[in-house]
Amino acid sequence: MASGRGRGRYLCPIDGFVVTLGQTGVQLDRPMRLIFRPGEFGRWKHVDEPGSVDAECLERVAGRVLGTGCVVSAHYDPELHLDRPPGWKWQAGLVLVDADDAGDPDTWLVNEQLVYRQCVACASRVPDLPGHHVPTEWTPRRAWVTKGRGRNRRTQVPVDQGPHPVDSLACPDCDPRAISTHR
Repeated sequence: MASGRGRGRYLCPIDGFVVTLGQTGVQLDRPMRLIFRPGEFGRWKHVDEPGSVDAECLERVAGRVLGTGCVVSAHYDPELHLDRPPGWKWQAGLVLVDADDAGDPDTWLVNEQLVYRQCVACASRVPDLPGHHVPTEWTPRRAWVTKGRGRNRRTQVPVDQGPHPVDSLACPDCDPRAISTHR
């Protein structure tokens, strides 16, 4: 993983989390596939089948080829698994391996850099993804939002109560479909 400034944010196709290229994400330099590698789990247990979280990730990419230029979480960095000594006991889990039969490059999965826009209610930055667009006319579930950074710079700012148009962008704090975590 390279250090330094982030070179854009991407949605990892494997786990669905936002990663920053050069910090929490790596770019693939060759076509690869995601597989589950059996191995050790903990000190004494051998695992042959993926658990529920690993199975969900495998299903998300469903045997597709992750193409050259695809950005994935640094957790799946293929370079982490090179140069292991003979007799190394592999930890069970998901790994990226070279795609022997990569097929047509037009079918490869290559993610695009995320575009951030403002929530129409509170002006917070939010990735412009389909899941953040509210399909009906809506009003925010909060009246105030905390803005600013640092201990003494936090202020309460009122949220535009709308109503906001169909298919407009909402952050998780304003989205009326979200389950409230505030009490």
